[in-house]
Amino acid sequence: MQEVNIESYLRDQVKKRGGKALKFISPGWRGAPDRIVLLPGARVAFVELKAPGEKLEPLQAKRAAELENLDFKVYCLDTIQKVDKFILEVFYGV
Repeated sequence: MQEVNIESYLRDQVKKRGGKALKFISPGWRGAPDRIVLLPGARVAFVELKAPGEKLEPLQAKRAAELENLDFKVYCLDTIQKVDKFILEVFYGV
């Protein structure tokens, strides 16, 4: 499974539930997560997508920590199963 397939699946699953999984591009802030997920109820999550088994690069881990220090949730998803778990957590509190 390629990263692009996981990213498409995430986008589709979020959209089905009334959210937006927007491509997050931040010029001048390298290492930003791939997607900013806007959820009903004015909630926000950041998602870094990877191919199965891949890990965050050091700069990506630093950016994730910076966002988490601001009380944002940051997820690293590398499988369809992790996307499904993400959906359950952020939409249904499971």
